[in-house]
Amino acid sequence: MAMDKLQELMVALFVMVTSVFAFLAKRMFTSVDNANKRIDKLESKLVDRQFLESQIDPIRSDLNIILKHLLEKK
Repeated sequence: MAMDKLQELMVALFVMVTSVFAFLAKRMFTSVDNANKRIDKLESKLVDRQFLESQIDPIRSDLNIILKHLLEKK
């Protein structure tokens, strides 16, 4: 009789510890997945150096023309 109660107590304790571990693991991995989604969203909005260089090239050529004109007038 006492052994049955002890066995039931051990099973209940094992189930409880397993449930807590599963809950914490799920929360942790959900949090990591959410963080990865936020990082991916931010990275998609960032521009890289190559894009910036392609946008600056026309401005540089315009500046060179202006500088050339100013030096000729001087």
